[in-house]
Amino acid sequence: MVNFIAQRMSGGYTYTLTTYATKYLAEAESLYGPRMTNYIYAGIELVAEGGPRTWYPQNKYVVIQLTHSTASNLRQGIFQLSHEVIHLLSPNGMSTTNNLEEGLATLFSKKVTDRDTGDEDYAEISIAPTKYYYPYTLVSQLLDINPDAVIELRKVQPMISSITKGDFLKANLEIPEELIEELVKPMEY
Repeated sequence: MVNFIAQRMSGGYTYTLTTYATKYLAEAESLYGPRMTNYIYAGIELVAEGGPRTWYPQNKYVVIQLTHSTASNLRQGIFQLSHEVIHLLSPNGMSTTNNLEEGLATLFSKKVTDRDTGDEDYAEISIAPTKYYYPYTLVSQLLDINPDAVIELRKVQPMISSITKGDFLKANLEIPEELIEELVKPMEY
């Protein structure tokens, strides 16, 4: 449980996964636009089985669930948490989304994990053999073409999982049609 215990230090306390969540949410909002407020963010909890995810108790709140191993493995905690934080930007109340949102979550997680753990291999090795790698490559292509694409798209449609091909047109983004078609497809879990 070390990653949930704040230690007093000069000027405050050490970061825990809870405080990392606030840091990452603020960073995600600055990069990809403000969080929608259709659900109230209620915090982090650990699950005994299954992978990390967001869930929606009482159809009013959104909770980030992390694997129980993150309580003592900060690198894994940062990796999982930073991914799930992206889903707080536009919570859809469902357990599925599109390639755009999952790719963005995976890309953000890699960026944050590389930076905040100092281990530039961990995220890449963790992502490469999974179904998250393909959406990650799609979003990488999108942001290579236009680093502000997600912000521009969210001005048209704030719910990332609901972004359509037509929203790319409304946002006046010059993105190859084949890439757009893949980004708006449902993620294949």
